[in-house]
Amino acid sequence: MPEITMLTVILPVVLSLGVTAAVSVLPAQAGAATAAQTRALREIEVVVDGDYRPGRITVVEGERVRLKFVRRDKSPCTREVVFAALDLRRELPTDRPVILEMPALPAGEYEFKCGMNMIRGVLEVVTRKP
Repeated sequence: MPEITMLTVILPVVLSLGVTAAVSVLPAQAGAATAAQTRALREIEVVVDGDYRPGRITVVEGERVRLKFVRRDKSPCTREVVFAALDLRRELPTDRPVILEMPALPAGEYEFKCGMNMIRGVLEVVTRKP
């Protein structure tokens, strides 16, 4: 009869646990990598000079977006930007970037405009394709 030692009893259990742990971690890590890519932040510069350039911004639903408004125009009309549907209003000082961290939004169109409703743009959020 072979000699039973602690190593012969414990080693198969340890190896079994190690394999189980590795197998259960790998899918979670793959999911985390996919989630990290989904949550990557995209910065879009919007120049304000008589109008918004670009005037239409397209993003995918759930995408994290940072809008960087740079006001070149010195007229009082462009002094602020308003996203009424998001209850968001920011002052835009001339020649100083203003960053707006946008929440992950559902599909739809979100108009933005100057404080005097004269200059308009659209943030279009399109449905994510499977």
